[in-house]
Amino acid sequence: MMGLSESADKISTESGGRFVPVAFLQRYGREIGLPVIVVILTIVFSANSEVFLSLPNFRNIGVSAAALAAVSFGQTFAVLTAGLDLSVGSIVALVSIVGAIVMRDHGIAAGMAASLATGALVGLVNGIVITRFKVFPFIATLAMMSIVSGLALSLSGGVAVTGVPGAFADLAYELILGVPVPVVMALAVLLVAYVILGYSRLGRRIYAVGGNEEAARLSGIEVRGIKVAAYILSGLCAAVGSVILTARVASGQPSLGATLPLESVAAVVLGGISLFGGRGSVVGVAFGVLFVSILSNGLNLLNVPSYTQMMIIGGALILAVALDQVFIGSRMGRKS
Repeated sequence: MMGLSESADKISTESGGRFVPVAFLQRYGREIGLPVIVVILTIVFSANSEVFLSLPNFRNIGVSAAALAAVSFGQTFAVLTAGLDLSVGSIVALVSIVGAIVMRDHGIAAGMAASLATGALVGLVNGIVITRFKVFPFIATLAMMSIVSGLALSLSGGVAVTGVPGAFADLAYELILGVPVPVVMALAVLLVAYVILGYSRLGRRIYAVGGNEEAARLSGIEVRGIKVAAYILSGLCAAVGSVILTARVASGQPSLGATLPLESVAAVVLGGISLFGGRGSVVGVAFGVLFVSILSNGLNLLNVPSYTQMMIIGGALILAVALDQVFIGSRMGRKS
């Protein structure tokens, strides 16, 4: 495999002797930049808080990040098709209510199956609305967010659904080889998403549709089916995130996941997935989740107000999109 220095030399040759670091960063900046920033954040917070580097705090970061990670990995499928899923937060709320009701009455296994089925069903409806009725993903999922939120409130009567089995609630605090169960679940979702996007026909077609939908259609790809599959996967991953959060609060909550649409999009874009579709890696999204989670945890330890944290995350999202435009512009300049 070509090393970074060899890659830089190759870029310099291809760019007609242009200053190597500039060309190198244009091609690899998004891939290496965020991990470096995550390391820097870790160093900064470690120097300012004695608690940050402790094992309990790292477990706390992992448990807090697990639900966001699962939702963000699902959001990745939608964004790679040049779409967006703003309904993930309301899916989390609805799945929490449905799962809690079914678990209370029929047991954990039935509740888990109902949770995943609910997430997939909402994702299917999103995909059909977008592909069959030609509604832009932003509008379709924004409307679905309102519909599903209302449904969650109607089913619960606006109050928490209690009575979930204690064994299910304990999942949020149990360890497997020293690793919290929610983290294991998030890593399992990451592995599945990585395999689908990197090694399956569906993954290749998702990238193709996001990269150039018309070219994908002309090459024989069933674009509608691929988009529907992407939104189903997004709904399924949101359901996993809901299961994690529901176990943590030991009840079904109709307001659960309200901040996840913004946070998941932030993690996806910060992780290098292009909002224009067809480019990026789910591994980068994992670093995006780490960035958001470590930043939030460190700022909490430094007693920074939550509304200030929202401002910082929003600013980081704007910066990431601006950088994405810069990298696209540099690539277009090289092609011309």
